[in-house]
Amino acid sequence: MNWEYQITKAETAEAFQASLNQLGAEGWEAISGTYAVGETKKVVLGQGMAPSIAVGAPSWVAVLKRAIKPAASN
Repeated sequence: MNWEYQITKAETAEAFQASLNQLGAEGWEAISGTYAVGETKKVVLGQGMAPSIAVGAPSWVAVLKRAIKPAASN
């Protein structure tokens, strides 16, 4: 059996769930999922202000798969 894969991501749990439900209705199956927060970094606010720390953006990420239907043979 051959598979095709897709990655989906969202910034909120609600958007992530909606995305997974939509993809599930299209035949996709989640095989892995995770929640992560991006790296923190120093940002300069300008006008002589000291650098500040910005926390990375949160994201939900999933890998999905579905079977590729074989082409009909004649």
